[in-house]
Amino acid sequence: MNGTQNQNLLYLESLCQELYSSKSQEQRAKAEKLLDNAFPTFSEALSPRTNGSNAMPNNPLGIKIQSPAESSMYCQWLLENSTSPYSQLFASARLKSLVLDHYSMFTAKQKLELSMGSFLFNYLAVHPDYQPFVLSSLAQLFATITKVGWFEDDEFKNITNELSKFIQSTVDHRIVGLQVLSTIVSEMNQQTPRNMARQRKTAIGFRDSQLLDIFRLGLVVLRQILNGETVFTNERKVKEYCLTLLRNCLAFDFIGTTPDESGEDVGSIQVSSSWRSTIEDPTFLQTIFEAYKRFQPPHSSQVMEVLVQISSIRRSLFNEEERSKFLHALMQGISEIIISSIGLSDLNNYHEFCRLLSRFRSTYQWNEITEKSGYSDWIDFVADFTIKGFNSWQFVPNSVQYLLTFWSKMYSSAGRSRPGSPNKLNMISSKLTAAYISSKIQSVEQILDGSIDDPLENEDALMDDLEMFSNIARNKYDESQKSINDVFQPIFNQYKELYTQVNVGIVNSSYTQFFDTIETKFAWLMYMIGGMIGGRQTYISTEDQDLIDGELTCQILQLMNMNEQWNAPRTSGSGYEKFELALVYFFQQFRKSYIGESAQRVSKVYSKLSDIGYNDQSMLLNAIIQRIAKNLEGWGHSSKIIQRSVSLFNDLAGGYSSVRILRKLDIVQYILRNHTIKNFPFLDTSNNLRSRMVYYSALSRILFAEDNVERDFEDFVKPWDITLTELGAFNSLNAFRQPTVKATISGIFRDLRGFLSAIQSKKNFLVFFEWFYPQYVPILYHALEAWDNDPLAITILKFFLEFVSNRQQRLNFDISSPNGILLFRETSKVISTYGRQIIGRPFNSQDKYAEKYKGISICFNILTKSFAGRYVNFGVFELYGDKALEIVLNTSFEMMLCVPFDDILMYPKLSKTFYDWLDTFTNEHMMALHNMDSNAFLYIMPNFNAVLFEESQNQWSLSRPLLCLILLNPDYWEQYTRNLVLCQLLERRDVLAKALTSLMQDVEFNLISKNRDRFTQNLTTFKRELTNDNVILVAPPMDMKMTM
Repeated sequence: MNGTQNQNLLYLESLCQELYSSKSQEQRAKAEKLLDNAFPTFSEALSPRTNGSNAMPNNPLGIKIQSPAESSMYCQWLLENSTSPYSQLFASARLKSLVLDHYSMFTAKQKLELSMGSFLFNYLAVHPDYQPFVLSSLAQLFATITKVGWFEDDEFKNITNELSKFIQSTVDHRIVGLQVLSTIVSEMNQQTPRNMARQRKTAIGFRDSQLLDIFRLGLVVLRQILNGETVFTNERKVKEYCLTLLRNCLAFDFIGTTPDESGEDVGSIQVSSSWRSTIEDPTFLQTIFEAYKRFQPPHSSQVMEVLVQISSIRRSLFNEEERSKFLHALMQGISEIIISSIGLSDLNNYHEFCRLLSRFRSTYQWNEITEKSGYSDWIDFVADFTIKGFNSWQFVPNSVQYLLTFWSKMYSSAGRSRPGSPNKLNMISSKLTAAYISSKIQSVEQILDGSIDDPLENEDALMDDLEMFSNIARNKYDESQKSINDVFQPIFNQYKELYTQVNVGIVNSSYTQFFDTIETKFAWLMYMIGGMIGGRQTYISTEDQDLIDGELTCQILQLMNMNEQWNAPRTSGSGYEKFELALVYFFQQFRKSYIGESAQRVSKVYSKLSDIGYNDQSMLLNAIIQRIAKNLEGWGHSSKIIQRSVSLFNDLAGGYSSVRILRKLDIVQYILRNHTIKNFPFLDTSNNLRSRMVYYSALSRILFAEDNVERDFEDFVKPWDITLTELGAFNSLNAFRQPTVKATISGIFRDLRGFLSAIQSKKNFLVFFEWFYPQYVPILYHALEAWDNDPLAITILKFFLEFVSNRQQRLNFDISSPNGILLFRETSKVISTYGRQIIGRPFNSQDKYAEKYKGISICFNILTKSFAGRYVNFGVFELYGDKALEIVLNTSFEMMLCVPFDDILMYPKLSKTFYDWLDTFTNEHMMALHNMDSNAFLYIMPNFNAVLFEESQNQWSLSRPLLCLILLNPDYWEQYTRNLVLCQLLERRDVLAKALTSLMQDVEFNLISKNRDRFTQNLTTFKRELTNDNVILVAPPMDMKMTM
């Protein structure tokens, strides 16, 4: 290098070091900008150029780089000459970016030289001792070039032979070869939204020609390690990358159906038939199991991960004889690990072994497993291992679910087998059930001490575990009931004794701790009993099982009754809260199995319940609702209990038969007459805002469960009448700005929104509409004016969104009714009132969605519902000179203009509502476009960028509004496409110009559905052709000047 080149190199190295290691954000940003100019990607928006040059301005090195190929050449120069790892990392990353975006512009020679020729391949061979993060980046670059160039030349398909030279060289080269191969396999398995069809075709070609050879190469290295054929100075790294390679090969998405799940605990691995001889080779499994026995952590856990994948290989790969041999070998390996406890003291090994059992059972059928010689001993070994796992769950809490999965699948299959065959499993099930119950009860003291995490706090995992536990417990249900009773009854007696002591005043300072312990134990028992009852399968469960369900339910009801009789009810304590949560869960599970339309077919349950006074569904529902009411009255401070209680209440109200029973219950009548904060204080707690809407949704269903409810409706809304009348009497905004008034408005409109959301019929909606409109509508305007910069405005807008939603055609008023027009006039007032306040208001950039965009998004949604609801004749407004439509459209345009277009694309909810509104607006009100402000029109037109350049799963919705904009202003479209072409690299302009011409092919000057569909099809074809040619377009600047 000459002196200038050396200076440039030092300068670039300093920039790269600042980019990756500087603590100053400003310095990193400055370095990034300078490096972007020095090594341009040609993928950013540029001003249109007509001088025939691609040259990038302001290059800090004074070099005019005019093409991606030139930029890649300078990246190679930096790689070859720099000794700085930061420069090497930057150069390899920038090369990857250039290859991904502009590979089609490289010449065939450049493509080949970059990867398999004199540069990258040789570069890796010369520098195998680079920093790990640099080697990782270079491996990704190599993999990317191999992937995008797969169909360019056969040399790209010869990677195994080329990289095998690394495997046969020094230890450092071997590590690099394994790392590159592993990265290639992983990269071939990744799919991005860009050109997925081509990517899948590449993956299939790689799978068929290279993957098996790479897998075999990994096995060769593994055998060399085990046999000691080669002495490695860095054996730890060789093991790591070898096992990573094997794992990536088995995690490959062989058939293109599970790109994100092939390595997870679902499905089977669909290896190709060409793998059969390798997998069936008896030494294959022996090698893997031997590696597990001999390797130490963490490599042993890596081997176990490979075993998990091997156990998931599809059964259909083998013929019956070979499958039997392979299955037997797996079972033998599992038995040996359990018997000798090989590596199971390591938590990672233990966890992966539990996964192995789960995946093994998911892959192989129950009858295949039970028919194997030694099955009886094998299943005993697994059972003993499981019981020990249940008892030691606190050390490996995340592993228990895999053990439950194994046994749940065993018993699910056994239940469908021929009678009398699963005797062995029947004997084991009672042991497993007893062990699981015992482990949970014994864990309570440790949980309350805080020494271990509480599984009851992880609701999702708890529900999954209980579902699997029920499959095990219901297999030998009478024995499971006995196990429950053996634990339940002593605790119940102790509970009863403690309550007696408290009631007579014989207490001490530790009684609260005693109650917490006992009630937490009862919580576990109720969860488990609830899970067992919820596991009932209609038409499969027997009458004897229904009787057991009845007996278990009696125990829970007796426990609940004793709890309610206590003279000084408690509404605090962690144990009591868990008790209530578990009780509500139990009732939810009972509801799923025994309340509803099938109640007459399950009379055996109620025959048991009648022994303690619950003769039918109605009496039991009464008891459940009373408990729910008690929770709503006394547990307002616990959002969890309130949430579960109102959810159960809402589910009961959602049943066709159960809601009619509820309507007649005295306790429900009491709630309907006394539903406000006065009787249910939870409504006054901020943590329960969402729950109060669910609560009123349930009450709405119950209230309208009968016909002719006008009188009942009037009685129900009387408290609301009083509150709304008081609010309507305020004659100033200052009165509305009082904190107490704010809280009242927030509460009542959440309640009204919840109540309204459950109304489905036109008749019932009209009852509500005639009560609310027009008397109470002005309160909305005053509240929006007083609290426009507050979450209360969002509450008001969400209520109004519900009010204008024509769900189930409930707003289809009679043809002679003006209600639809009147409702839209109020819509115009609401949106214009809020719009005047929000437009131009400054906001905190850290939370701009919550402060500004959320309200605008709801306004777009309100207009979409109003335009698409088909209950307003919009022509009336222009005919009679009513400005309501014009005002609301102008307000919506102004709100749109106050949101930067980049922000619309940044926030998914805002983006969806905006495009839904734009689609509905252009479809329903195209004639209004001629009056649109030019700024609004120019704002909408850059949507072409979003359609042409953004990868969206909802391309259809994005494209629909744009045809009418093109037809309305074809001159703008012509200018836009001309500027778009000029923004591209010279080599791509002709291709793009031709593709853009075909975009409007056969599209007529109308907006009928057929014509809009044709435009959408042309757009889809346009994007597909560009991606097939690997053409990456450069979007024109958003602020590009256009003439109207």
